[in-house]
Amino acid sequence: MLNMPMRAAGDAFHEAWRLRWPFLLSHLVFSLLVAALLAPVTALALRAAIALSGQPALSDFDIAMFLLSPAGFAAALIVASLLLTTAVLDISFMMAIARDARRHRERRFEAGVAAILPQVPRIIGFSWRLLLRIVAMVAPFVLMALIVAQNRLTEYDINYYLAERPPEFIQAATIIGILILGMVLLVAWNLLGWALALPLVLFQDVPPSRSFRESAERMRGQRLDLLAALLAWGAVSLLVVGLAFGAVGIAADLIAGTIGANLRRLAAALLVLAAIWSVVNLLVTTLTTGALAALLMERAGWPGTSGIDIDIAPARRLLRLALVGGLAVAAVAGGLGAADLGARQVEDDVQVIAHRGAAGARPENTMASFALAIEEGADWVELDVQESAEGEVIVVHDSDFMKLAGVELKAWDATAADLAEIDIGSWFGADYAGERTPTLRQALELARDSGSGVLIELKYYGHDEMLEQRVADIVAETGMEDQIRAMSLKYEAVQKMKALRPDWTVGLLAAQSVGRLWELEADFLAVNMAMASPKLVRHAREAGKPLYVWTVNDPLSMSQMLSLGVSGLITDEPALAREVLRQREELSSVERLVLALGNRLGMTVSDKVYRDGSP
Repeated sequence: MLNMPMRAAGDAFHEAWRLRWPFLLSHLVFSLLVAALLAPVTALALRAAIALSGQPALSDFDIAMFLLSPAGFAAALIVASLLLTTAVLDISFMMAIARDARRHRERRFEAGVAAILPQVPRIIGFSWRLLLRIVAMVAPFVLMALIVAQNRLTEYDINYYLAERPPEFIQAATIIGILILGMVLLVAWNLLGWALALPLVLFQDVPPSRSFRESAERMRGQRLDLLAALLAWGAVSLLVVGLAFGAVGIAADLIAGTIGANLRRLAAALLVLAAIWSVVNLLVTTLTTGALAALLMERAGWPGTSGIDIDIAPARRLLRLALVGGLAVAAVAGGLGAADLGARQVEDDVQVIAHRGAAGARPENTMASFALAIEEGADWVELDVQESAEGEVIVVHDSDFMKLAGVELKAWDATAADLAEIDIGSWFGADYAGERTPTLRQALELARDSGSGVLIELKYYGHDEMLEQRVADIVAETGMEDQIRAMSLKYEAVQKMKALRPDWTVGLLAAQSVGRLWELEADFLAVNMAMASPKLVRHAREAGKPLYVWTVNDPLSMSQMLSLGVSGLITDEPALAREVLRQREELSSVERLVLALGNRLGMTVSDKVYRDGSP
């Protein structure tokens, strides 16, 4: 029983392979048409997004947010209709080529074109009727899902529901899941019934308005058989695509690891890989689409394989000229659109924040680390402060010294004499055996008038006494009021520090996003890199709050965060961040987006392991 669908799929792929060259030419033409359509439309969308924003420029990812607006959604529907029509034309040409090959035992691209071009108006009519039918089926389910989400999932931020999965989230997800399942079953059942509609329109002169009904009648009792054959076709297609994509992905990782942190070379390599993938994708999709066309024609009984032949000799030369001219116009249109996108350069307005100093090259939270961060041009040196047993404000991240020195002593129990004995540098290297826990006063005096400010993170482990007041006093005594900022994971501490020093810039750290983070009383936000998203960046910007991300140590991750539009990079590698910024000044918008794509695909150019990625 299983052999029949597999045999049908195998025969379809065999036919597609036999006709690979005319199929490839046909598919290439339509792929170029799609590219030519998308580039100008994307450029127009970018222009519209900038015009509607009222700003002279946007970050790279703001363009995508335009698509979520009403105007952007309408534009997306128009693009979807164009793409659907193009896809229908693509498979129509392949059907005509396969039909001609069966009639004459020849493999002629021109014969397929000659048979389909006169029917383009009918194909357009078929396409929009198909689109309307799909929208009519999908819309009620989408509306019901939105109503469920609105009633059950709007009290808190969506990230809360995704992270905590409270009962109301489970209930809503279950209901929406059932709705999606019902929608998929309804759409799939009807599409199976309409499987013969396109061959009927193309080769049996059935009007598009009647083709769906007639196809459903002919498919009565055969839908499950076709479903089995399509599942076999889909399984083979997924296998081929997976192998091709996996091979390119492995090559991408190997190349990225070889190139290192040179962004221009990385972008060029990614573009080459993208070109290779495009060729592989063209070959694979030609084979799979051609097999689908052959499968549907077989199911339809190969209509139109008998009758009057089409004499294509007189039209062949004109047809080729028209194709060459059309492709030239498409190439020019696509090139102009791509050039318009490439000409739009977005400047990176971002601050480099050295995480516990230059912690990638020196032991963290030491004077050596702070000095190197200043030398490497960090805008801010980030450090962590607690109170010692004697009420001194000391620079230390953990609650004890186990990680740094193997000493169990708690920070709040440590005296100056204890700290003088604890070596916090040797774990990193013998050259730093003399490093001891600095005081906040020492760090501030080092940074004073250096060009680098100090970002003070207030750490709390339940033993603080008057940390905020003592920090404020030390800052005042060192004359650093205009060269510091403060932040904390503890919201009450942010409020308390702001109450003590209203003129200070005080921010909130967040390891997880629960609720509307941007609405809290803080001058800036600092979040885990995994939390950074276009939505969070947009809301923070609208609230007038700079958004910093931690801990960003890989060049591709840095470039992606910059493209996202964040205000600051908290990094163990301030020199690398400066180099990334310098290199990005020379990159086009296209190159920047290519780099962001590489990062989203999981590429990395560094295998360096950092001891601690916490804030």
